[in-house]
Parts: sequence; structure tokens; C-alpha cells
Amino acid sequence: MLLEVKNLSVKIKKSGKEIVKNISFNMEENTCLGILGESGSGKSMTCKSILGILKENLEASGEIIFGGRNLLTLKKEESRDIRGKEICMILQNPMTSFDPLYTIGNQLLGTFLEHLNINRDEAYKLAVESLEKMRLKDIEEVLKKYPHELSGGMLQRIMIAIAIALKPKLIIADEPTTAIDSLNQKDIIDEFIILKKELNVSLLFVTHDLGVLTNLADNLIVMQNGEIVEKGTTKEIMTNAKHEHTKFLIGTRRALMEKFKKVKEYDK
Repeated sequence: MLLEVKNLSVKIKKSGKEIVKNISFNMEENTCLGILGESGSGKSMTCKSILGILKENLEASGEIIFGGRNLLTLKKEESRDIRGKEICMILQNPMTSFDPLYTIGNQLLGTFLEHLNINRDEAYKLAVESLEKMRLKDIEEVLKKYPHELSGGMLQRIMIAIAIALKPKLIIADEPTTAIDSLNQKDIIDEFIILKKELNVSLLFVTHDLGVLTNLADNLIVMQNGEIVEKGTTKEIMTNAKHEHTKFLIGTRRALMEKFKKVKEYDK
């Protein structure tokens, strides 16, 4: 078992209000687990708990077992060591995930030198190879550019490239297509599908878009108001959803698809 989350709760320290309420789930190696839910469902807080990056006013309890260790009991230095090496996160807004004062090349090399036991020449070679895997062109020029000079789709590909290069056991993708246009969204999802097929890496993919997960996730968790309301294989949930909220999400997705089909037929 790669990851075991047992009775995880996240609450606001001052008020005691629970944002995530006693949730449990497991994740096998080399699989993709999708966490589906609307804004405020607790899915991002669950991921931040795994990474140990909750804000100071929040408190997590329960157990998050990864590599035989409970991540909730680790010291900050130990958590930082796991982040980047064993667990990587791809954030939802690539525009704000890079430092605007440094070139892409500087940031890639700095990341690789910090987390990997390699020299600067090896780090540069790894940066080029990683971007090639993401099918980016003119890589030497891309490495010289600052974040604002690249599109959201390109920056998201670079974030995926960094994650791949660090060879973590788990990649957490938190709404990675939210801040980019629909054309680039499809390309990014295709990259994740390739990533899943070609590399021995597990994906925890968080989104409010059911359509994204149908082609990517082996298993699904559906969250609402901080609780898991349904979980199972993607096929089981798509064909035989039990909970009303899951049925609502599936119905909404199907209605959108039908509307899209009608618009395409009208355009013809």
C-alpha cells in the first residue's frame, strides 16, 4: 500500500469547526486516485494535510501513513525532506507557482540541485530531458525565459516536467487544469495519461471536473462538505452511483456534454 489515510480530520483551531471530517481511504502503487468535489468539499485540505502544508490556524488529526511513517507526526524538516523527493505537488495556478524574478532555467536547476545529488551540468541536462518529455519546443529558449513570458499551458507542462524529474513515488495534482484555457486543458490531461502509462508513479488527482477523471483515474473518491460520500472504482461509480451528490455530478456532466454536442451539430 502506497498511502493510507485513517480517520483524517482538519479543523480550525480557534473555533473547532471541522473542514475535513473523519475521512479514510487507501491508495495502491502505480495507480491514479481521483478526488472529486465542488469548492469547499475539503479535497484541497486533504492534499495539504498529506503534504504537511496546512496554515498555522488549522490542525489535522488522524493518521496519514506513507512509507511506513505517519506524516502528521513528522517534524517540519522531515516533512520538507519528503516533499519534493517522495511526494510532489502540481498546483492549480501555474502563473503563481514560479518566482517572477528568476528565469525558468534558474528555477529548474535550483530545484534539481536542492533535491537531487547532482552537479550543475547534470541538472541542466536533466532540465532539457524533462522538458523534452513534455514535448516542448525550443527548450534552450524556454529555459532563458521568465514565467510571465510563457503561457499557462506551458508553465503547467514545466511543473509536470519538474515532478517527473524528481522521480517521486506520489504526485498530487490539485486542480491542475483550472487556470488554463479549454484547449490547453485537453493537452495537459493527455500529458497526465502518458505520465501514468509510461512512468512508475502514482497520481492523486484533485478536481471538480468529472470528465477529467473518467479517462485518468482508476479509483474515485467523491467529497461533499468535508466528508467522503462515495468511493470505488471509476467504472463502478460512473455506471452505478449510489449517493445523490454523485448522481448530481454525473448528471450535470452528461447535460453539459449533450449541450456541447448540440452546439457542434448546429455549427455544422
